[in-house]
Amino acid sequence: MAGGSSYRRDLLVLFALARQKSTISNCNKQIVFDNYMRKLQKKKKIQFLLCSLAKCYRERSLWTHLRTDAWFVMAFATYDDRQWYDNFRVSRDTFQFICNQVRNLIRRKDTRLRKCVSVESRVAVTLYYLSSTSELRTIAHLFGVSKPFVCNCVKNVCGAVINKMRSQFLFMPKGDDLKEVIDIYRRKWGFPMCAGAIDGTHIPIVSPSDNHTDYVNRKGYHSVVMQAVVDSKYLFRDTVIGWPGSVHDARVLANSEIFNLGNSGRLFPPDLSENINGVRIPAVILGDPAYPLLPWLLKSYPENPNTPLDQRYFNYRLSRARMTVENTFGRWKGRFRRFLKRVDMNVKDIIIVIMASCILHNVCELYREECLQSWIDEVENSGLAQPDELHLQYEQASDDTSEIRAVLSKLFLEQRAQEH
Repeated sequence: MAGGSSYRRDLLVLFALARQKSTISNCNKQIVFDNYMRKLQKKKKIQFLLCSLAKCYRERSLWTHLRTDAWFVMAFATYDDRQWYDNFRVSRDTFQFICNQVRNLIRRKDTRLRKCVSVESRVAVTLYYLSSTSELRTIAHLFGVSKPFVCNCVKNVCGAVINKMRSQFLFMPKGDDLKEVIDIYRRKWGFPMCAGAIDGTHIPIVSPSDNHTDYVNRKGYHSVVMQAVVDSKYLFRDTVIGWPGSVHDARVLANSEIFNLGNSGRLFPPDLSENINGVRIPAVILGDPAYPLLPWLLKSYPENPNTPLDQRYFNYRLSRARMTVENTFGRWKGRFRRFLKRVDMNVKDIIIVIMASCILHNVCELYREECLQSWIDEVENSGLAQPDELHLQYEQASDDTSEIRAVLSKLFLEQRAQEH
């Protein structure tokens, strides 16, 4: 109140000075006026005073733009199951399951300024981002939010998925689960004691600001490498994400936890084995020629015109079983089309998004979500599903490993003879 009275008093004095014409000389008027102005400046009220005298009333600018989430409201309420599945690549039941899993981590409170974005909308934004190649601006318009919100929302929801769901849906098989994986490989592809397949794939990215040349792969575009171990049910079991695209698959493996576990005998139970022709065959993972030959990691023989028939047939049987990893990559990229084109994020955030998408892929596979053939065709047409043709050959192996491969080669050739 005291401040308001001071303002009014100063105004009255100045207006009174302006009306005086005879009692005070022009020189004295100027002196009195200058004194008052200096006094106001000292009190930091000059801006208010000048604006009041000049009648400068500035209108308040908008602090937010009008937006609408009418599309998502309509989709949530009226889309049938097929329309919903085409847009979000998960069924409504699976969508609700994901929402319930991460609800406590991503839920926000309403404020006096605005209502918060619901958990369902946040999960839908993330799924739509992963399952399409739309720009952030387009997604923002569809859900009635801003572009920065879409980016932050995707990172927050993906972080919540990793935090809450990783231990449930992304782990190496053990116990009965491991025995089931081995049994499926034996029944479907005729490969005994196979506990999974390993391979790497490149995720296209926008050129990073730091060390961008390290991320240029041999095909000439920027990427990060994802190494994955998958099982016979097209589930991701172990992932290593974020190495620059120029790094070889064998180096990624050598610096991974699964490599340490395998070499120390802790990857699979030591008593899990099968006796074939007098040789103990442990549980193994199948890899391509880029990887070293290890007691727990088998790969094909190098082929040339003089390669024996049993080795050629072993290569065929191994390649047929190892296609599970290629199929898993195809189903994953088909469902989450975001990784068919360059991902415009920094590398740290890309790792989070890719990891979360692998977990969501496992959820979809476990819930028997359909992987449409049109999705697979799109991946094949993109050129990203083609396996690498150039590999460095690593042929150093222990005698035990060579013996395991030789015994299996002989077994497969005998089975072939019996079939014919």
